[in-house]
Amino acid sequence: MCYHYSIATTAEEIAGMYKIKLKLPQINPEPPYYHVNGFNFNHLPAVYKDNKQGELKLEFMQWGLVPGWVKGKEKALKIRSATLNARSETADNKPSFRSAFRYRPCLVPATGYFEWMHRDRKKYPFFIYLPGKPCFSFAGIWEEWINEQTGEILKSFSILTCEANFLTGKIHNSKKRMPVIVGNENESEDKWLNIQSDKSERKKILKPYATEKMDAYSISRLITSREKDTNIPEVLKSFKYPELSSIKPGL
Repeated sequence: MCYHYSIATTAEEIAGMYKIKLKLPQINPEPPYYHVNGFNFNHLPAVYKDNKQGELKLEFMQWGLVPGWVKGKEKALKIRSATLNARSETADNKPSFRSAFRYRPCLVPATGYFEWMHRDRKKYPFFIYLPGKPCFSFAGIWEEWINEQTGEILKSFSILTCEANFLTGKIHNSKKRMPVIVGNENESEDKWLNIQSDKSERKKILKPYATEKMDAYSISRLITSREKDTNIPEVLKSFKYPELSSIKPGL
């Protein structure tokens, strides 16, 4: 699954990547998110297509999708813990996700993500990234929920996951899942965002990213600290574990 990722860049840089013109006042994540823990339910950058105007928009949405049909704030707060991720194989049929899958796809910018390797009853954190791509896109879906008591509108998203590729399967060796990474090849980002496309064609995009285009390295357990701030550059530093020295480069 994907409950921790990094988006260590600014809104201006993200907008430039997707060729989006930001409206004033400009939005900017401060500080950069070196480490995002999904269970903190941060509001994070998401890119979607305005179907009326046909242009891409960048907004900060809560990570943890709240379906529009949820009644009451208490239930809205509860359901988001179970909707950080959506399985790409079944999201189009699940009540929590099917409307968003059909009508509200989005791209979730990331600079990398974190996963844990299980080995000899211990867990080792890794940072997984795309060499040569300082920022890339997860496939996501988003929703709009209205608080009936206050009229407040909440936009939220979920990251789609798929079966792990060779590299990520060796790291995330308990569940063997990975977030869907949407590459620019064959205009995949445009195809994912185009709700007019046949659903079966859109689902073909939701597959494991090529192993040879990804890389990873182990990091320290700072990321799991409850006493220290983990949203700092040091969380991304490589850290070697002697007990993992037998693992060959490339896993």
